[in-house]
Amino acid sequence: MAADLPSLDLLRSLSDRHVLAAVASAGRLTRAAAATSTGLSKPTVSQSVARLLGSGVLVEGERTTGGRGRAGTYLTVNDTAGCALAVQAGPEGVVGEVLALDGRVLATRRRALSAPVTPGSLGRALTAVCRALTADSPGPVRAAAVSVADPVDRRTGRVVELPESPFLVGELDPVALLTDVVPVRPVVDNDVSWALLAEHTEGAAQGVDDVLHLYLDEGMGAAMWAGGRPLHGARGLAGEIAYSRASVRGRGSRTPSSGTLMECVDALGYLTDGTKSVDVPSLLEDLDRGTGQARTLAASVAEVALAHAYLLDPEVVVLSGRWGRHTQIVEAVTTALGAAGGVATTVAVAEVTDDAPLTGARIFALGELLATWSAEPGVVPR
Repeated sequence: MAADLPSLDLLRSLSDRHVLAAVASAGRLTRAAAATSTGLSKPTVSQSVARLLGSGVLVEGERTTGGRGRAGTYLTVNDTAGCALAVQAGPEGVVGEVLALDGRVLATRRRALSAPVTPGSLGRALTAVCRALTADSPGPVRAAAVSVADPVDRRTGRVVELPESPFLVGELDPVALLTDVVPVRPVVDNDVSWALLAEHTEGAAQGVDDVLHLYLDEGMGAAMWAGGRPLHGARGLAGEIAYSRASVRGRGSRTPSSGTLMECVDALGYLTDGTKSVDVPSLLEDLDRGTGQARTLAASVAEVALAHAYLLDPEVVVLSGRWGRHTQIVEAVTTALGAAGGVATTVAVAEVTDDAPLTGARIFALGELLATWSAEPGVVPR
């Protein structure tokens, strides 16, 4: 039986996408440079460019000067053909960007929040920022990615309420809130998952298919990639390490007991009074001094990391967050994994540390925007 051959429309679509991606990545390209960048023949590139110009996705700009041969024109993306939104919503407020197809940030909007953050206040800020960004966009919004600082049910886009959450109390439904604000259904995910996408694309986990990312800051969480795809779980609760079992030894106690990592943090006195938020400045000070309490917490984190490493068998464990990147934590996790039989895992410190969730949302939104002109959508990991 003869093998099925790809259709002519599919081949054209793939060629168009390669050319569009090359122009978007470079900012501007001539036809000849696009052929060199993509490896496609010059006639194929010319046909793709003609289709992309006809659809309004690309525009021709200034003519090239100097060099040998006939002068050409530079191709650039057309901002009015469509843009994407990347938004980060967390305890300090909401920040969002309008993105051109070539990655340029065309507009930025911010809305600050004061503690305690509630679903109502965060929802209003999210709606206001997205409405402003949509108005700022020079073309239709074709993709949107939203990061929130709590677990997310990926099937519905709703935030999952957890009793140990340091930020939200109650439910938040970003998809429903933005139905009449953004003309596309936003993809909503947890901030640690977006941060791992940034790390997988640009940082210490670049190109690695199996990754465990531990985030330790005011909140504690994890994100995983398995077999080259993100692992979220049935309801988005995969990676809630605050509930993982660890040895608990409180101040003045000689006998460890079993509890959750959050209970360990609480027993050691590292929760901000009256909250489930980690007192990061106090913990960092103790980690710097190497106090017994801080070493105990580092050992508990290493215990959790080891359990997850046995379960997931990651190639790399990435440590992020303000106290997650501390030398004491890194050394404790590295020692625990190194002493364990059968665990061949590299421990790395996160390299994408500035607005990592927003960076991940930006990467995803740009991929989705590019995919809107492809016959094969969904190539970006969901």
